[in-house]
Parts: sequence; C-alpha cells; structure tokens
Amino acid sequence: MIGLKLALCTMTMFVVAAVSLTAAVADDSRPAVPGGVYDKPHLRTTGERGTVVGGYIDHELLWNDDRKTFDQHRFIPFIHSTVSDRIQVAAEIEFEHGGNVSGDGEIKLEFATVDISFGESVNYRGGVILSPLGRFNLIHDSPLNDLTNRPLVNGEIIPTTLSEAGMGLYGTIYPSPSALIGYEIYLVNGFNEAAATSLRSGRGSQKADNNDEKSIVGRLNYSPLLGLDLGASGHFGAYDAAGQESLRIVAADASWNRGPWDAKAELARASVSGAAADSRYGYYAQLGYHFLPGAIDIFPNSIFTASARYDFIDLDTTDETRYSFGVNFRPEEDTVIKLDYEIWDHYDDKTGAVLSVASYF
Repeated sequence: MIGLKLALCTMTMFVVAAVSLTAAVADDSRPAVPGGVYDKPHLRTTGERGTVVGGYIDHELLWNDDRKTFDQHRFIPFIHSTVSDRIQVAAEIEFEHGGNVSGDGEIKLEFATVDISFGESVNYRGGVILSPLGRFNLIHDSPLNDLTNRPLVNGEIIPTTLSEAGMGLYGTIYPSPSALIGYEIYLVNGFNEAAATSLRSGRGSQKADNNDEKSIVGRLNYSPLLGLDLGASGHFGAYDAAGQESLRIVAADASWNRGPWDAKAELARASVSGAAADSRYGYYAQLGYHFLPGAIDIFPNSIFTASARYDFIDLDTTDETRYSFGVNFRPEEDTVIKLDYEIWDHYDDKTGAVLSVASYF
C-alpha cells in the first residue's frame, strides 16, 4: 500500500513539475505589462478565456409524523472556467438549509479543482475533489435524480457528498468502438477519528490531514455498450491521529437504461479497524419508467417518470429498510417536480410524503 501511494505521489509530482517547466518556458513570450506585473491573469488575457456561472436549487415540503415543514435544502452555485483548451478550473459552493443565518444550516466548498489534460486517457486533477466512491457520489445533483431523498447507503456508508483535498489522475480509454473504460485515482487526506462511530461525521479536513498516512480513493468503470455502465471503487487509508487504525470502503455500482426504462443499483461495505462497529454495509436498487413525453402542450419537452427504490443499511448495531415510491413531472429536462412516499421499517415517524422541486440554472 505504501509503495503504491509513493508511486502515485511521485507520478503526480512529476506531472506537476513538467507542467510548471512548460509554463515557465511559455512565460518568456508574455507581452510586456506596465510595471512588470505578471501575477494578474486578466492583464494578459487574449480573449480565449471563458467563465460560466450556474448551479442548481432544490426545495422540499416534508410531511410525516416526525416533521411537517418546508426546507430550503440546497442552493448550489458553480463556477467553471476554461483557462485554455487543456486547462479547466471548476468549483461548487454549497448553501444547505439557508446557510448559517439560522444556525442550523451550512456553507461549504463542495469541490474546487484544477484539471490539466495531457490527452483523453491521462488528465491531472488537484484541489477539493469529489471522491469517486460509488457512482451516486459523482452524480448526486437533485435535478438529476427522480426521487427526492438520497439512498441510505449514500448517507451512512458512502457519506455523500464526499469531497476531499488531494490530487491524482483520471481518463477514458476505448477498447472497442462500442465500449469504454474510465478511471479515477487520487491521493487524499482521508477520514478522521470520528469515523470510528460515524463515517458521515468522520469526513476529513480539506485544510490538513490528522496523520501523515495519505488515503487512496479510486473508481474503475466499464461500459460494454451504450446504456450500460458497471463500476467498482474503493477508499483505503488510516483514519486515526496516530495513523495506526485503517478504514476501508469498497463499492460496486451498475446503471442501465433502454427505451423508457432505467435501473440502477449500488452496494458498499466499510471496515473500520479499532471501532466498536467495525463492519457496516448497505445497498439500494431503483427502477424507473418514463411516460407521456410531450403530453403537456405548453411544455413540449416534458415527461413524467414513475420510480421505486429499495434501501437497506446495516450499521452493525442498528439496521434500517426504506421503500420509496414516487412520480415526477419534468416540464424541461433540467427542472423537476417530485412527489414521493417513503415507508421506513424502524422509524415509523419518518414514514410519509415528500413534495419537492429542483432545477439547474
């Protein structure tokens, strides 16, 4: 494990050094700027640079025995800038539950990365990285999903949204005209001591690691044909301050769509040495059917979707099962109104309805 970490770290450092050397040579041809000021990029921009601002919003009405309330759950601005054909900068800022105004929300940097492309098969990425642990953590935006609440496994085993400070490589390879293989692999700070009791609470710092043993996270996906994607991923590293106790999360995922049907599933298992609950796992399976495209005249691009999902998690000391049924209406692909009904096994007071709206902008 240590050898693999050192090899990846050396490789990424070599890429950074090569890019820095290339940039230094290129800087010799910079146009003169009054006073010799070169640290302000806009002073030497030639018009090729472009920045886009967008994001998404979701808003919910929860109606069950536990809560009957509106929740301004998320407002997520994102920024994407094309520095050059081969260099991209992207970031998302998350405002949850109205931010910190009322004291029960939060504001955080969901991800912020610099991508440098050496080719479609090899790209460097550094910054606050959206960890490629399972498929849902990578594709978790509310407007993309047909049900309001995220799967249980992506709350307790893979603590979505899992973002970590680190750097590494990603790319895509085409073994045949109809197939592709994608990979992502990064060195990151990893989790902290709180992971012994809760993986969600144990998400690590983006500023400084609590030990000197870096973690490694990666995902390999294979799409043998259009509409089918299979993935395997893992997160490995020490989580305690002494760097002696290890945490391992492995996951498998699959997604399929054909005509009006789509299906997806994900399984994850965590092993946390030194913890009372040293083994935890969960999974979900979801099926969707899309119908009545363009049925509303004023929304020619509209479509309805019916969805059902089965969730299960086992945290060693407790377990939970949830059944979710929903129907939604998309007046446009990027905007959705969802009506769901959830049935919880042990938490009866959470059984009830959720009405929500989500949209990209």
